[in-house]
Amino acid sequence: MIDVQNLSIRFGNHLVIDNISFSVDRGSDMIILGHHGAGKTSILKWIFGQVKGSGEIIIDDVKISNPTSKELLKIGVCLVPEEGCVFPDLTVRENLLFSQTLINSDEPIPKNEGFFKNLYHLLDAKAYSLSGGQTRMLSILMGIVRKPKYLFLDEPFAGLSKDAIDIFMQQLKILKSRNVGVIITGEFDNIQYSEFTKVLKL
Repeated sequence: MIDVQNLSIRFGNHLVIDNISFSVDRGSDMIILGHHGAGKTSILKWIFGQVKGSGEIIIDDVKISNPTSKELLKIGVCLVPEEGCVFPDLTVRENLLFSQTLINSDEPIPKNEGFFKNLYHLLDAKAYSLSGGQTRMLSILMGIVRKPKYLFLDEPFAGLSKDAIDIFMQQLKILKSRNVGVIITGEFDNIQYSEFTKVLKL
């Protein structure tokens, strides 16, 4: 379980996040909802040690202090940021293989699973040639191939069509069936958030 307790984040005199707590089990999901500027990304950045704040994070019964993204990845916690993590001059295949090297994995890339199926015919295409939605799919897949225990996705629906969002929801079910805890951020109007196990509204 990831357990965030009494989190507050302040930028100067502006209190962005005021004493919130939440927890997410493996094999479950949660969406953090809020309008632009509500602090959704700030929560994720705090968890990954990119902004300062007060509070505690406990991962699988271990209290984590001042973590870095690299340290969290070692224990199975991965973030896919809103701006993505794609290397444009590499092919789709090379981007996925690079992500796998971060966890010393050499498993074959799936052919018929969710977003993998959508991009499989583009494996040898340069990432810069992808559409915005395809680039977003690739970013998400780069997180998935790292085989996280907990996967954080910041605004994963940005740039995705309704059909792609439907495929994402199918991918989400696959991840949960593999005992991955998934935490995402989103706007109020771009997803049926009632489909999620937990909803945190900012």
